[in-house]
Amino acid sequence: MRVRARYIALSLASVVLGVIVAAAIGTAGAANQTTVTLGSTNGAPSMNICVASSNCTYLPFSSVSSPELQVPFDGTVTSFSVNSGSSTGRVELRVLRPAANGQYTGAGTSAAETLNGGGNTYTVSMPVKSGDLLGLDNDSSALMFDNSDANALTKYYELPSLADGNTAAPNKSKPGFRLLLNAVVVSSPTATTTQTTTNTTTTILTTLPPGQAPAISNARATPKRFRVAAKATPVIARAPKGTIFRFTLSAPSRVQIAITHKVKGLRKGSKCVKPTAKLRRAHARACERTVTAGRLTRTNENAGFDSVAFSGRIGSGALKPGGYRAVLSARNTGGSATPVALSFKVVR
Repeated sequence: MRVRARYIALSLASVVLGVIVAAAIGTAGAANQTTVTLGSTNGAPSMNICVASSNCTYLPFSSVSSPELQVPFDGTVTSFSVNSGSSTGRVELRVLRPAANGQYTGAGTSAAETLNGGGNTYTVSMPVKSGDLLGLDNDSSALMFDNSDANALTKYYELPSLADGNTAAPNKSKPGFRLLLNAVVVSSPTATTTQTTTNTTTTILTTLPPGQAPAISNARATPKRFRVAAKATPVIARAPKGTIFRFTLSAPSRVQIAITHKVKGLRKGSKCVKPTAKLRRAHARACERTVTAGRLTRTNENAGFDSVAFSGRIGSGALKPGGYRAVLSARNTGGSATPVALSFKVVR
């Protein structure tokens, strides 16, 4: 298995010229991982910020220039907690990646979770990189803020919130408001190998390569209802053209998206098959069968958030109006991910 050395510490004892070196090699088999909790839910959730009818992306700061939930290493967010004074609405943990000029890029979103009054803890599995910031989406202007710390600051995106894949600076801020949010981050596993010779000791700390089977999470199609794209844009606004399949990968993988739909069929034994004249004469029972309209294949060199734009056409052929499913699968040398299916609809 190929490994990539990230750090090498070399200490040399006295080396005697002409001495024949006998080598002994020992490897520590256990993975080394670090766990940190970023942010805090301690405080009184008595304040809210966003307009109640909109979805906002909150980005907490402990001071004007210090993000409160900044990831210190490559790893995975395993859970997040919110202290809320509201019992309605939904929240989503967000990963925001710093860009130039005070901007951030949406780099991952957890599944939507129902917000309850008091402490809320949700289990997630979201890959992050060193330097990423963690924030929160909320669609109900919930009471999740404490105003007892004058140095605290919440920057946020309102009308619109920040979508994954988009880059922008927060368009609003609220001094003195602290978001009662924390998140648990676990570092990527590492292995330590010690190689000893007569006069030389070498310690190599290596990041484990992507040999583990991938996993797909946070997959969604946006929008779920669209028309097949063409060159001309209508003057009158109708359903949007095309959609985007968004998802998060736990490891570099080859991703395939199969576009399937249901069609009429007839029973032949235990199978649902394409209708034939013979089956019709035999009054075979009607059924529905799944057929594949086409497949999209992408090779992802990195783990994390990704997206695939889909126009509604496969090659030169356009999908007909109706209901479809996009079945996402991923494979690498470590194995295959559990497929994830997204429903969408093509309209005229």
